[in-house]
Amino acid sequence: MSVAQLERTLRDLKRVGTLVKDRGYRQIWRFEQDGKAYYLKFYRRHGFRDRFRRFFRGSPAMAEFTKLQWLQRAQIPAPRAIATLMGYRLGRDQGDAVLLEAIEPAIQLDQHFNQLELHGEPIPNHAKVRQQIIELVKKLAQAGYGHEDLHLGNLLLKGDTLYLLDGYAVRPGGLKLRHLLHLGNSVRRYATRSDLIRGWNDLGPLKRMPMFNPVAAELVKTFIRRRLTSENRYFGRISIQGWKGSFFKHDKYPRRWSRASQLEISNEDWQAALSDLLPKLDSDALQVIKRSRSGDVLAATIHIGREDLPVIIKRPRRRYWYRYINEIGRGSRARRAWFKAWRMILRNFPTAWPLLFLELRSVGYVTDSLIIFERVPGTTFPRTDLESFTASQRDTLFRRTGKILREIEREGFAHFDAKASNWIVRPDEKLGPGPVLIDVDGIRRRRWIALGIQRLLRSMHENKHYSPADSYSLCRGYAPTAPLRMEKPSDGEASLASDQSGREDQSAQATPGMDADANVTLPHDDRQQTG
Repeated sequence: MSVAQLERTLRDLKRVGTLVKDRGYRQIWRFEQDGKAYYLKFYRRHGFRDRFRRFFRGSPAMAEFTKLQWLQRAQIPAPRAIATLMGYRLGRDQGDAVLLEAIEPAIQLDQHFNQLELHGEPIPNHAKVRQQIIELVKKLAQAGYGHEDLHLGNLLLKGDTLYLLDGYAVRPGGLKLRHLLHLGNSVRRYATRSDLIRGWNDLGPLKRMPMFNPVAAELVKTFIRRRLTSENRYFGRISIQGWKGSFFKHDKYPRRWSRASQLEISNEDWQAALSDLLPKLDSDALQVIKRSRSGDVLAATIHIGREDLPVIIKRPRRRYWYRYINEIGRGSRARRAWFKAWRMILRNFPTAWPLLFLELRSVGYVTDSLIIFERVPGTTFPRTDLESFTASQRDTLFRRTGKILREIEREGFAHFDAKASNWIVRPDEKLGPGPVLIDVDGIRRRRWIALGIQRLLRSMHENKHYSPADSYSLCRGYAPTAPLRMEKPSDGEASLASDQSGREDQSAQATPGMDADANVTLPHDDRQQTG
């Protein structure tokens, strides 16, 4: 590479290069020189606070250059650092930069897995990718380094080889438990239970893998505190006709079960949609799905993200007089539903996608509120024709439903209203029908074991096609290793059961339930269901 040619390219980077990512404090540019691709990470110097930090911590570009050299000496696959540029000027901005050789063609591992999930495809070479992740992290630990931001987005896949992408977060002092838990939180959406156990046994301390990941809970809290009600890349603030609230813009990892998660929504989209929707709401011109003293549930179609999207509008009312008082500190029901829904989505539980919530205030007091969800296609459990599914599809559907309730409880929550009418059976031609929660108001941060599954088992009898085999699948999805208890038959069923003493398969002849007094053992080797 000619130094003079490189100097001319760097001076004219804004014209000849491509801005790949801009985080304000850091920009990543891609350019080509002599037929070879390079990346330049530019760290801006702006403001007294940034200069104060650099005075004590040094240049971030030099720190990343040094740490990438550590990785090279330890033979850990990572981008090769070529040079640092101190005092580099990019347009009107001045700062420091580090020059890297590009690893191409490649894709970040989180984006690769997410694309496969969106298309309903399994991860190719699953075991090989898992082993490479374990070996890369093991090399990092053996070299005496840790990584403060160890997640799938910082792993780059080129062909069949993994590279550690971010060198800035490398720290001396060895691999810490919080680093491993951070990685576990990132991979759990795509990994099986056995994958997590293998990784823990190879990398973790010499004790049993914890059932609860404290780092995952902290990451959810941090995201909610910083993102949900502020203006950022994922959410925005809106004010229209006296209403104020927050709306969803886009998601870094769209879900297969939500069409809305794949949209790019702007403030202008919502301004136009609400200008048409709010007058119809006030004039009661929208389709009514449910109306009670607790509030209205309405249906409409809005145009956002360049698409016509069916939505559900929930406008709660204060049914009891004390609601006017206790909501002062708790927030409106629409606001609480907004936060609850996102807590579930961040933990990857399929639920109706929250799009926007609005509040109308008078002298700071909330007088009215509403929340808009994506309308999930499909039917509720009581109205679903289970006979139209194959035996395999029915078994998978109910096992997935039980698994969702089990995972909700594993995260420290309980669903007090998990009745059948609060679930939608979403059709999926590739993966088969899957359950989606459409009401999360009944979820509480309490450890009340088996409350949700008992509520669902009772209400599933509203479906005339619901069978003992379906009940068996639902219970097995909730607690695969728990002992089963046979329900006591009714008087009419008792005489019939006495003539069937020679049966061999109890699961096909009786409806199993959960004993509230028994200990429920959660599984350690179940495979995560997709969809």
